[in-house]
Amino acid sequence: MRGMAWMVLVLTGLAGPALAAAPSEEAVQGLYEGVRKDAAGGHRFEARVVAWGDAAYKIFIREQAAGGQVAKSTLDGKTEGDAVRFAGKIGDGDWTAAYADGAIKGAGPGGGAIEMKRVIRTPPTLGAKPPAGAVVILGMDGKNFDEAVKRKDKEGKEPEWTIVQGGAIVVPKGGFTSKRTFDGSLKFHVEFKCPLRSKERGQGRGNSGVFVPNGQEIQVLDSFGMTTYTGGGCGGLYKYKDPDAFDEFSLASLPPLEWQTYDIEYKVEKKGGKPTGKVFLTVYHNGSKIHDNHEMQKPAKAGAFSFQDHGNPVEYRNIWVQPLPD
Repeated sequence: MRGMAWMVLVLTGLAGPALAAAPSEEAVQGLYEGVRKDAAGGHRFEARVVAWGDAAYKIFIREQAAGGQVAKSTLDGKTEGDAVRFAGKIGDGDWTAAYADGAIKGAGPGGGAIEMKRVIRTPPTLGAKPPAGAVVILGMDGKNFDEAVKRKDKEGKEPEWTIVQGGAIVVPKGGFTSKRTFDGSLKFHVEFKCPLRSKERGQGRGNSGVFVPNGQEIQVLDSFGMTTYTGGGCGGLYKYKDPDAFDEFSLASLPPLEWQTYDIEYKVEKKGGKPTGKVFLTVYHNGSKIHDNHEMQKPAKAGAFSFQDHGNPVEYRNIWVQPLPD
């Protein structure tokens, strides 16, 4: 046995030192904050580093410009050996940078320097407890499914719940709905997590959806640094209205693999105890208001909340509905 161990050591030595592994997409992608210095001084900025698949990345940078305007720049990145390197224009200058240990540092024209560090932003209502009188569709422990109904397959069978770390569930095949229907005004809270599908584009990235009682969909999608058609991005009213101030530099969407929140105010006009037709919707995505008392296209009606299966392993947890006085 000693001889065998000695032989292994000798062979390892002949092979030379082990090559350092390239950083993972999970480590590199995400939100960053930093400072860029040039002849005009220091500029604070935020950036979205997006995994683009096939060892490629993009950085979308927002920084305050003169006159209160927002300047937007994009850098392209590529994994080279054990490093990820970026290059592109910021303003009128060419810049280069590289990732290491949760930070991206680089240089530009005239001795300019850039440094950004990865940050985690926690939505202000993440983990919000249901108020008294709320209907809990999904809790935080992955145990109580009394208020949730899975869609049955063609043979009349329900799929199993897939419970993941932290008590969340993966949206089951066919999706699921609330057991109860709702016809009045309410507040609604939902937490979701999109998978990292870096090679996909548009609707292929973490696709699901939340349907409110009148049957309209609020899209769930990985829109971190990614745009798609009207109403198709995260928080969009499907196929007809984008979130307010939505583009690939959007402040609302968080990176895939991080928990996000919707907090929804759904207001219904009633007469004689029945919906009269109009629904007004206000939506906060991770604390940012993305729809403000918007009159929806479809009229009010009694209906359930539904959560769409689009073939993507989107996770849900902590879903509750608080009925409000009419």
